[in-house]
Amino acid sequence: MLYVIGKGGFGKVWKVKYKKNSKFYALKEMSKVKVLDKKSERSIMYEKLLLSNLRHTFIINMHYAFQDHENLYLVMDLLNGGDLRYHISRYKRFTEEQTSRFIILINIGFFIACIVLGLEYIHNNGIIHRDIKPENLVLDERGYVRITDFGVAKLYERENSSETSGTPGYMSPEVMWGQNHTHAVDYFALGVICYEFMNGKVSDELL
Repeated sequence: MLYVIGKGGFGKVWKVKYKKNSKFYALKEMSKVKVLDKKSERSIMYEKLLLSNLRHTFIINMHYAFQDHENLYLVMDLLNGGDLRYHISRYKRFTEEQTSRFIILINIGFFIACIVLGLEYIHNNGIIHRDIKPENLVLDERGYVRITDFGVAKLYERENSSETSGTPGYMSPEVMWGQNHTHAVDYFALGVICYEFMNGKVSDELL
């Protein structure tokens, strides 16, 4: 364990080095007490189950999972490029010309294409992410965008009107109205992010 690179609701995220192969990873350390206090044990176990069956270039991948008496641990890909919320706030807004270049894979890392490829993989595995937003889209060391945080992701079920998890501003109308929904809710959120690229923030009309 080298040093702390982030903090979350259940604990810390460490930068770690695996001695056998000298590779660096992110170690997500979660306090069992905090997980139980927030009644999130099912959510944590479900996230681990989903990630154990997924592996793709444009998502964060889990390599190991273990526990001790006090904590749960997930060993994940280490991403050092910062999330899209940071980059949007840094540049304030992208011009319409720049945004169009994202879509045709020219200039500024083709962010949208990376997200679409990641979503296609997730959806082909029958999963709805349900919380696509700039904070959950992180750049790796090569400038590619990876989808992270599967804490509220779910396997698709035809009857899912009671599943209303997500972040206001990125939630599709059918989710907010408590209706059955499909993988399209993730693309709705991606459309909001495209809007942010051009305007620097989510319009009050969308909230």
